Amino acid sequence: MIEKLAKSLVAWQIKNEYLKPADQNLYQYGFELLIGQAVNLLIACLLAIIFQAYVTVFLFLVTFIPLRSFVGGHHADSHEVCTIVSNLIICAVCILAGRIPDGAILAVNLASGALCGIFIFLFAPVEDHNKPLDEKERIRYGRYSKVIWGIETLIWIGCYTFRMRNISLVIGLAHMAVMVLLCGGLIKRRSERRLL
Repeated sequence: MIEKLAKSLVAWQIKNEYLKPADQNLYQYGFELLIGQAVNLLIACLLAIIFQAYVTVFLFLVTFIPLRSFVGGHHADSHEVCTIVSNLIICAVCILAGRIPDGAILAVNLASGALCGIFIFLFAPVEDHNKPLDEKERIRYGRYSKVIWGIETLIWIGCYTFRMRNISLVIGLAHMAVMVLLCGGLIKRRSERRLL
């Protein structure tokens, strides 16, 4: 559906001479990404309303998106699967953020933060066949992912220390989600190598 909409938008722009036909594939890819992100963001807003978890969803997206962008990991083979998985993760975060007791927040954050950090320092970035990286990108993305993880970890520690534990929990859950997708990418990459 997203591909068809992007193709139609680009065809209309080429027909009206806003774009050159030679750039069709590039613009179609760009529109697919833009539309996919817009759909995911709209659904995330709806989930925030449904769960009445506006701050949780906002904080999750603010911490998850930058880290995920540089860590890499599993990427879905279609926009539809990406949308479903992304929003299932948001649902899980909303549910967990409301059910994890205050006494368990530190343990959850320590476990998710430490595991996420270990995996980032050992493996990030994890490229996918849908999103290959050259050597310069690997070095830059690896550096950025470590810095972002470090900053976010310091923020959750500060929030926990100053009794903003729900904020620290959401950051911990974002780190857990990034780690799961990173592991998924490693498993997918190894299974693809075995098939070759």
